[in-house]
Amino acid sequence: MTYQDTIVTQGLHKTYDDHVALAALDLHVPQHAICGFLGPNGAGKTTTMKLLLGLMRPSGGGGAVFGHDIVRESLAIRARVGYLPQQPAFYPELTARETLRFTAGFFYRRPATQVEARISELLQLVGLEARADRPVGGFSGGERQRLGLAQAQINQPDLLILR
Repeated sequence: MTYQDTIVTQGLHKTYDDHVALAALDLHVPQHAICGFLGPNGAGKTTTMKLLLGLMRPSGGGGAVFGHDIVRESLAIRARVGYLPQQPAFYPELTARETLRFTAGFFYRRPATQVEARISELLQLVGLEARADRPVGGFSGGERQRLGLAQAQINQPDLLILR
């Protein structure tokens, strides 16, 4: 890995019982690159993303994101990465503003005034400022997706992973 690599894997491998979900992935993504994973269902795209975020352990091989090992340093990775899953999950009783405040508590440790300013900025960015104080349980699918995008950006990430 060079200082210019954002993501690097060597022989990254994941199996579930007898099923090979990812076989020996060697990947280098340089800084400032835009990268997409394309392939049919079951090709290992989601597995790769979860491995890179440290949300699951590889069966073999290894990798790093921003020089942080995907197994031993997953918290350091998640502090610098924003992730939007295909179907983001929220606590339905929380408002959009409360949801972002909750998320900020994990990886955006700033004074309350800065947190609230970031939340307002993101709600405006995704067009949810008028719905900011309504429970997320009443949001449409599109509104939930936009809130997920705001949530993925709360920590001003250096890398954004969209699924």
